[in-house]
Amino acid sequence: MRTPSGTSITAVVAAAAPTLVFLCVNQVSGMLPAVAATTVTALLVLAWRLRARQQVRDAVVGALLATACAAVAAGTGQTRGFFLLPMLLPALATAACLLSLVAGRPLAGLVANRIVGGPPQWRSHRRLHRFYAVITMLISLVSLASLAAQVWLYHWGEVAWLGLLHVLMGPIWAAVTALSIVLSRRAVTREETAAQRAAWVGGTDG
Repeated sequence: MRTPSGTSITAVVAAAAPTLVFLCVNQVSGMLPAVAATTVTALLVLAWRLRARQQVRDAVVGALLATACAAVAAGTGQTRGFFLLPMLLPALATAACLLSLVAGRPLAGLVANRIVGGPPQWRSHRRLHRFYAVITMLISLVSLASLAAQVWLYHWGEVAWLGLLHVLMGPIWAAVTALSIVLSRRAVTREETAAQRAAWVGGTDG
């Protein structure tokens, strides 16, 4: 069974495993055992993915991130420190989206247009450029909402809710990515159809 972005449910569970282990072990035995258990879990997940040859690059990044989160928690001496690094991701995503809009190069256009095989000169297509700008703005709003929720939960020390949000954001971002690609493919198809129709009408008039 797969998520909307084509990622298997097993891969989603494997990605969430280190966070879930951290929360459970921390609740039962305290932070230091949780840090150790999280590191071991991240390494086991990495070994399993490498053996199965499933998303090797993502597996390596995931293992490094989980280990780094555990190290930050140990370094700060606070359980909520585990979620400091993950909070940087929506912050960076929001900044990247907004800066791309200011520069007139919507991030969705730079990424999704290439994936769906859109026209290289998509910026000169007014409707396509506007569509990618809207998609980029929506992604920035999702990122900003995620960041605001995490900052609020971190401030009040709601570790369990932070963990739940951290786990849920994986499938949520997978769904957002899949939806963006589907909508981009439709927008490109409409643009190509409109261009073909205009060329046909022009040829007929000639």
